[in-house]
Amino acid sequence: MITVNKNYQSLEDNSQVFQLRGFSISKINLKGDHEIYFQKGIGITLTRKIIDLYKNVLITKRQGYIKDAIGNLIVYVNFFEREHGEKLIIMYIDKTENLMNYTHLYYLSKRIFASISSNTSETEIKKICNNIVNIPKAKGLIGIFIIDKAGFLYFSKVNKNRPNMANNNFQIAGFISAILIYAQDFIAGEEYGLKLEDVNLGGCHLFLKTKSNVIFAYIIDKNKRTENIKRYMQLIVEEFLDTYYFSHVKGFKGDLSPFHDFENIIDQYFEI
Repeated sequence: MITVNKNYQSLEDNSQVFQLRGFSISKINLKGDHEIYFQKGIGITLTRKIIDLYKNVLITKRQGYIKDAIGNLIVYVNFFEREHGEKLIIMYIDKTENLMNYTHLYYLSKRIFASISSNTSETEIKKICNNIVNIPKAKGLIGIFIIDKAGFLYFSKVNKNRPNMANNNFQIAGFISAILIYAQDFIAGEEYGLKLEDVNLGGCHLFLKTKSNVIFAYIIDKNKRTENIKRYMQLIVEEFLDTYYFSHVKGFKGDLSPFHDFENIIDQYFEI
């Protein structure tokens, strides 16, 4: 097991900010069961696929690193042994043309491991990691609406320069729900993963995705959107359902207060 020097520089002392495409912290046990501790920019699905790809190495080795290219991405992983053979996995990804400073990332990983192994709270570690790792924000999002299949609005955020839209968010939610119901009937009830892309609304486009009876609607400025906006739209689907589905969406009783914190996630990915 790794021994951490108590005098080692703490995670809070790290002043360097890393610009990456994505970053995550996960745990895996000897049975191969893994849990995501924190993620930013990678997405839950991709994180799990990468861990599954290298699962044998992660389980059998006490500690180490993995460097590999997957498509147009570079993946760099540090892993450290904890109690009972459990491993802490710190993962960084970026585009192949962007050079990673592996030495600096390794020392960041050691600080993360030391902090998690100490009495630092989970909330504080996530807060510090959010500040240390930056991801490029997507531009062009005018508004986002997350809606129950029946039209009940869980969450919305609209650009402050669009007050008319913000003042009519419940009516917009009902309109979007009606579009999806019609489309679902039209394609004979194929609800799972249903999406309508690039619905032209004049100067903006409407993108609709549904999963687990939740509708995700994005209104995009077609002249200002950046290339990462579609990837982030999918990440929002994953993160919202992972955070809220079993605890608040399934068996929803009308309390909207838990969804308010999701604005922090939206602001992490989009300029709006």
